[in-house]
This record gives sequence, C-alpha cells and structure tokens, in this order.
Amino acid sequence: MFLRVVKNNKGVEYLRIVESYRENGKIKQRTVANLGRIDSFSENEAKNIVNKLIQIFDLKNYIDTEDIKKAPDKKNYGAKVIVNKIFERYEMKRYFERLDKEIKYNAEEMLKIMVMNRIVEPKSKLGIFNNLEYFGYNKVEVKKEKDLEEKDVMLHWLYRTLDILADNKESIEKHMYNQRISLFNTTVDLVFYDVTTLAFEPQQTNEILQMGYSKDKKFNESQIVLGMSIDQDRMPVSFDIYAGNTFEGHTFKDSIEKMKKEYQLGKVIVVADRGMMSKKNIEVVENSNYEFIVGKSIKQLKK
Repeated sequence: MFLRVVKNNKGVEYLRIVESYRENGKIKQRTVANLGRIDSFSENEAKNIVNKLIQIFDLKNYIDTEDIKKAPDKKNYGAKVIVNKIFERYEMKRYFERLDKEIKYNAEEMLKIMVMNRIVEPKSKLGIFNNLEYFGYNKVEVKKEKDLEEKDVMLHWLYRTLDILADNKESIEKHMYNQRISLFNTTVDLVFYDVTTLAFEPQQTNEILQMGYSKDKKFNESQIVLGMSIDQDRMPVSFDIYAGNTFEGHTFKDSIEKMKKEYQLGKVIVVADRGMMSKKNIEVVENSNYEFIVGKSIKQLKK
C-alpha cells in the first residue's frame, strides 16, 4: 500500500491510501481509504499521524529524514568502505607509488574522494571540496602544507589529481585491465564499442570543445565526442575523447587499432550499429582479423 495525492477538476488535492493488485495478469490499483483534503491537515496533525503509525507498527529503526538533513555531523562511511575495498583489490596504492615522486600529497586519496562523490552524488570539484566533511575529510583553505593532517584536503589537490589522471590515462587503463584479468581469471573476447557526445553550456570552443550535432539533437552547444569499449561483463576496456565536430564513425579505427596493440585480447567479436560501421570501418575490422556483428538496413543488402 502507498499514499497517493489525487486532484479533482477544481484543483483540490485529496489524500488516499491505495493498494496494487493483479487481475488477469494485469496490475491494477484500488483505493483502500480516503483521508480527506490535504489542506485540512495542519503540520502538527500530519506529524501526529506519522508518530502514531510508528508506535502502532513498532518501527524501532525508523529515522526521520528531516532529522538526517539537520544533523551537522552526518557522514557517509559506507561509500568509503566500498571504495577502499575496490582500490585495494585493484592494487591502486601500488600503482600510485610508482608515479612522480615529486607529488607532495596523497593523489590516491584524492581519487578515492572523487570516486565516492561520483557514486553518491556527482558534483563539481569545488562542490566536492565544500562537502568533504560528508566523507570524513577536513576542508583546508589556506594552510602551510607541512602542518596538514592526514584527513586534510586542499582544493588544488583535486584539480592537480585530474592532471595526473590525464597524463597517465593509458597506463591506468592498462593497470586496471590487467588487474581485472588477474583477479577474475577471465579473458576478453567480446568487445562492444559505441560513441556518445557530452555537451557543455558555454559556447566557447578550443582544440577539443567544438560545435557539433549532439546525441540530443542539438547543434548550438560546444561538445566533445566520447568513444568507449566495454566487454561482455559490461566492464570498460578503454575510452578516448575526440573533438566535438568528429564524425563518430571516424573514431572507430583508432579504437580498434589501440585495442589490438595495447591489450592481449582473445578472439574479438566487434558489435556495432550501422551508424558506426561504414564500408571503410568494416574493412578495418576485417584487416584486423576480428569477427563482427553489425546492423544493416535491408535496402543495403545485395539481392
């Protein structure tokens, strides 16, 4: 059962208790009780009803969401436990230890913070910085780095970590790939490749940001083109970013040649839609000795 708000043709809202049931294989709903007009309840009356329901059904573990929002020290420990475990399984600490010795802060920890934010509620890097307490870290605006404690974070560390990720993109991909193959004792023999566009509100352009026709059928926003390969377990193999005015079919050759060169793949079957697989791209796949499954319109088939 659940509550439903019903509005009549005069705009008056009524509150009802409704339940779902199945009839002849179809799901239907029926009204169990009418609770009256919503505007007839005061805030205190609504709270009294909720509190009485908690007492009647002995909901000992019930937590008022308003109390959670008001809590000044709320923290998300669950996301941290999960991300720590993932980083441990993929031996990311070992990877970061091999990076530039000139890095004076814990870049791996900054990446963990960004991953946690991406899982829970994606924000900008400034948004992450302003919400660090939620993940158990301390926001430091101005302070001598030698005086910083383990959980202290400075904003420029997050931005600097993005540079580190960009500079080491290929080696990170290779490390993650090799770790997953080793951890799960699997081989990659089926690769799905597709392309999408990521649009940006400002219409400024540069080497990567270009005006183009997006997947949302917009042509008045600057964008980038993102190509990604995933395996049969829906795990990423690699990705690449192209200028926003790049035709998606032109990204395919780079991707297929990169996979052939960088990864010890098994028998590869490329699956792609007909928008991706032009005659030239099919030739690329055939010359790489990869099998493929492609979509093609009936009109294009030979009689």
